[in-house]
Amino acid sequence: MKNLKFLFFFSLVITFVLPVTAQKQKNNSSVRSSSTHRCGTEIVMEELFRKYPAFKKEMELSRAKKFQAQQQQLRIPFRVEAIHTIPVVVHIVLASPSTVSDAQVQSQIDVLNEDYGGTNADSSRIPAAFKPVFGKSNIRFCLARRDPKGDATNGINRVTSTVISNPGLNDPVKFTCSGGSDAWDPSKYLNIWVCQMPSGFLGYSFFASDPLSFIPLNERGFVNNYRSFGRTGTAQAPFNKGKTATHEIGHFFDLEHIWGPNNCDGTQTCADDDGINDTPLQLSCTSGAPAADSVIKDACSPNAPGIMWMNYMDYVDDIAMVMFSKQQCSAMETSLLNTTWMQGLATSDGCTPPATLNRDVRVEKFTDQTITNCGTANTTVYTCTNTYRPVVTIKNVGTDNITSLTLSAKFGTGTPVVTTWTGTIAPQSTTDITLNTMTLNAGSNNNLIVYTSNPNGSADQKVANDTGKLGAVIYPFVTTPYTEGFESTSFPPAVWKRTNPDADVTWQRTTKAAKTGVASMFMDNYNYSSNDQKDDMTSPLFSVKGKDSVFLTFQVAAATYNPPDMLNNPTDTLEILVTKDCGQTFTSVYKKWGLDLVTTGNIGVDTAYVPIASQWRRDTAFLGDYSLSTTDNIQAVIRNTTNYENNVYIDDINITYKDANANLKRNGVMVTPNPSRGLFILQYYEKPVNLDFINVYNYAGQLVWQKKISAGLSGNNLGPNYVEIDLRNVSTGLYTVQLVYRSKKAQIIKVLKVN
Repeated sequence: MKNLKFLFFFSLVITFVLPVTAQKQKNNSSVRSSSTHRCGTEIVMEELFRKYPAFKKEMELSRAKKFQAQQQQLRIPFRVEAIHTIPVVVHIVLASPSTVSDAQVQSQIDVLNEDYGGTNADSSRIPAAFKPVFGKSNIRFCLARRDPKGDATNGINRVTSTVISNPGLNDPVKFTCSGGSDAWDPSKYLNIWVCQMPSGFLGYSFFASDPLSFIPLNERGFVNNYRSFGRTGTAQAPFNKGKTATHEIGHFFDLEHIWGPNNCDGTQTCADDDGINDTPLQLSCTSGAPAADSVIKDACSPNAPGIMWMNYMDYVDDIAMVMFSKQQCSAMETSLLNTTWMQGLATSDGCTPPATLNRDVRVEKFTDQTITNCGTANTTVYTCTNTYRPVVTIKNVGTDNITSLTLSAKFGTGTPVVTTWTGTIAPQSTTDITLNTMTLNAGSNNNLIVYTSNPNGSADQKVANDTGKLGAVIYPFVTTPYTEGFESTSFPPAVWKRTNPDADVTWQRTTKAAKTGVASMFMDNYNYSSNDQKDDMTSPLFSVKGKDSVFLTFQVAAATYNPPDMLNNPTDTLEILVTKDCGQTFTSVYKKWGLDLVTTGNIGVDTAYVPIASQWRRDTAFLGDYSLSTTDNIQAVIRNTTNYENNVYIDDINITYKDANANLKRNGVMVTPNPSRGLFILQYYEKPVNLDFINVYNYAGQLVWQKKISAGLSGNNLGPNYVEIDLRNVSTGLYTVQLVYRSKKAQIIKVLKVN
């Protein structure tokens, strides 16, 4: 049996790793809270303990080691006296990101500086007994004034998106490719993602000490519900004083909840602790808004002054959160200066604005770069016409409004195509500019260079950021008949496009198996532990106008992990789709899974499947009749939808067309070849209406093969043009193909199977 990838559940501020072996398992969706909590740790952890009881001991051992190390640090008489200002970038990822105003963002920065500096006016609520340990840290925050490229910024990045945070690893709000916003260098900036969160979540962060091998650097920072961010605007009571960020940044700097690293679920004991000596032992979390002079006692602190319920690391409402302790402040500063990846935060120049320039425009991106994988920018663009109009996002990083600009674009060393633009770009704003048309040759893949000049009719004062590049612009047109056998070591083939939305397992070339030659294309579904992920290989464009009966034929080899007829859920699915508009819309023309797809029969393969020579099957997808169509070109898309079963291989792709058979045109339906050795093709000239069943009977009237069609019909009740009838496992002789429609009408076609 195989070893699975580590299955990570990172939710809120607790990091844990669970190795799963042996039995292949499906991923489960994250647990969601039904009520509001300062952190959702309780519900997430309870669910994990329920599913994986052995893990609780592993987590407790890990936390015990951290507690011991923290105690050793706090015994050292160390106190940082220098003020360290952390540059902050706020990514506002909302359907209407402007609803979180600049003023609201600044209010949050103000809260952080007050709370971490101990200048917060509400510190007057600290009970007298705890005033001697009221901490004032040397950590401060500023909205970034210099971005990672060295240009001026206001530290606010607004992204229009409907994506909702999925707390934990690979949270989509943290990645541009999934509708969020990529982190700025976390070793130089504190990234805050302000967004919509699942019901019950106010925010979450990872710990500084979480190993980078588990939590990548580009996911560090914290996520904040837009309804609990800052102290104005969208912030809603009782979480409208900016304390969620204060709390989560405490975790960011390695502080535990004040009652310790447990679930606040009634199972904890007084042996649990936060590792901080000047915070009293506390049995559980506190909620609501106790009066300022409240003395709250519990089993762990039964005597006055009781527990430190007003601490930022408890769960009380914003109005009641008013202090860090002195040793909490020391612990955070120690974390900042002793965690290797964090040390750059203390010395970052992100708070220092660059030299002021009146005229400075920057090529930000090409808008066609939407085919990106998370974490990996794809600089290849495919176009479906022989002309291309680049659309470039330009940012004004100077102080003057930009009202005119010259943009020059060229392929390779070709002659530039010049566009003169007029309009208005305010400082720190962007605009998309559509350039003049450029001509492409079929299959051309020249790199594209665009550079700006003459902002407001004068020289740009910083030319280093004036140029943008695309690695290739491809017009992938080919002539038919067209073949692809994946023999070239270059993959994807030059005129094919691979789409891998989750940046995980995807189509690749392999030399482990091939129907012909030495290589094929395969999908490693065996090691693809995510479910329902779609990975596409899009063919080049080919002309179909006026063509009858366009076909895509290919060799396929596939297996499932379990015997196909034992599976209750859909298995890995192979689908062929046609697009007439460069991927805007698709029509499915072939879709198989389970017994229909596999080439191993009803046999499950519990190791990574590699087909033998006899385990290949030639399949055909009918791409349509374009004899009367105005469509010029189409593309075929080979799509794998994973369900964590086993591998799929494709080889010897052929795209051909031929005139429709005269009998097919005349009768509207026919079965070919007839006679056949067992594999018959039922073909309709036009898609049949209300086709319900295809039945095949032997000479004695026994049903030997059947396919139900109606369950797969689209809303217009049209069935497929093309159906395979497999009679290879029955004896030779004369058979009757019966076509049954919902109206109870039936058609009969005689076919002959021969040796």
